[in-house]
Amino acid sequence: MNKKIKNRGFTLAELLVGIFIIVMMSSLFMVNYHGANKRTEIGMIKQKLASDIRLAQNYSLGSKTYDGVTTPKGGWGVHFKINNESEYIIFADINDNQVYNPNEAIETKTLPAGITIDSLSPGNTVDIIFLPPDPVTYVNTSPTDSAQITIKENINNTTAAISVNSFGLIDTD
Repeated sequence: MNKKIKNRGFTLAELLVGIFIIVMMSSLFMVNYHGANKRTEIGMIKQKLASDIRLAQNYSLGSKTYDGVTTPKGGWGVHFKINNESEYIIFADINDNQVYNPNEAIETKTLPAGITIDSLSPGNTVDIIFLPPDPVTYVNTSPTDSAQITIKENINNTTAAISVNSFGLIDTD
């Protein structure tokens, strides 16, 4: 008459191990989610920056006026400066010298917090000018140079680059 009673349940140790595994997997997911979110953010900022360069190009091809009356003689451009790593300027090249001057600024664009301009090529200052009506592109007064703008996300040190060649092709890596 000895019957053994079988308990069908979990011991405290099994329960704690299960909870530990769930907590660890959730933690790993949350850490990876934050990194993936930042990678997505720098990708969106890269596309926005390329879009703003295309905007200046379209202004030039569309003969947009800067004051409602006059089309700029030197076209439209975008100015980047390594010392000013959190913003860039869309400008109208009023005096036709293929260089940004402070009185030519039309709009200053600010990068989001945590995203900065990491490097510029061919120099510490890059002026990309699109000259109408021909599709001529100047980079720092040269019609044969190309430009590269590299932005960086400062938490994960992720970088992304935008290139503009002498034909006006805007490329994101």
